[in-house]
Amino acid sequence: MKKVTLFLAALVVMMLVASCGDKKKSSSASSKKEYVFTPADSAEIKQLVGDFMVRLDSSDIRGAVEMLNVLKKDSVVPLTGRAQYGQAKALAFVRGVKREMSYLLLRNDFDNEVKIDITLFEKPEGDRRPNKTSFYLRPVRFEGKWYLTTKDDFSDRAEGVDVDEPEEEEDADEVKE
Repeated sequence: MKKVTLFLAALVVMMLVASCGDKKKSSSASSKKEYVFTPADSAEIKQLVGDFMVRLDSSDIRGAVEMLNVLKKDSVVPLTGRAQYGQAKALAFVRGVKREMSYLLLRNDFDNEVKIDITLFEKPEGDRRPNKTSFYLRPVRFEGKWYLTTKDDFSDRAEGVDVDEPEEEEDADEVKE
């Protein structure tokens, strides 16, 4: 008799714990913001990325870098100073012979991903040397408009965190194109 009572008590406790767990899941699920993306969002991002790649293909590295932004607390601002110079230098280094958008992944307004594949050089069939690299952009939607940001520490620290202003030591014009 004691075993039956103990078993029933344990069963009741497990049911109570399980039912409380379900309430927590449903309340947290209802508190999450639902993000809705339309085909127009995808088209706008693809247009931005396309314009970015056209500038790169025409050796307008400065123009491509000027399209890049950074999130700062509650605003989106263009890259300046050292950040702009660093991006221009990196983009000049990976020119390649072909660029293409590999994929677009939309998660929410601030955490999206575009992968751009770069073929660095043409290689003959059977050549085992690697000739491809990739870089990522992070499109963000701010106040209903899409912007391109880089997928780096600027964007990663952006939500409500101050990002130190880079010193104005060097300018993107100094990158050899």
